[in-house]
Amino acid sequence: MDERLPQFLHKPVQILWFDAQEFIVVVSTIFVAVILGGLGGWCLVGALLLFIPWKRTKPRGFIPHLAWRWGLLRLPHYPGPTQTRFYE
Repeated sequence: MDERLPQFLHKPVQILWFDAQEFIVVVSTIFVAVILGGLGGWCLVGALLLFIPWKRTKPRGFIPHLAWRWGLLRLPHYPGPTQTRFYE
């Protein structure tokens, strides 16, 4: 049984012009903006237009680490975001 591998293993998955993490943020923001509508929706789209260039200056995997720092996500084998002392 042959298994196909991508040509470049180090390149992130890209959907349209966005990597996978950016695409999730774009789709969810547009979804919420359509539900809100009006000025609130346009403010979300404006914030998205400012967020994407800012996010591209950060390293890959920035969004999950940001969610970890805010306590929204738990990374396996990592200490909590408020832990300051580590014992091995």
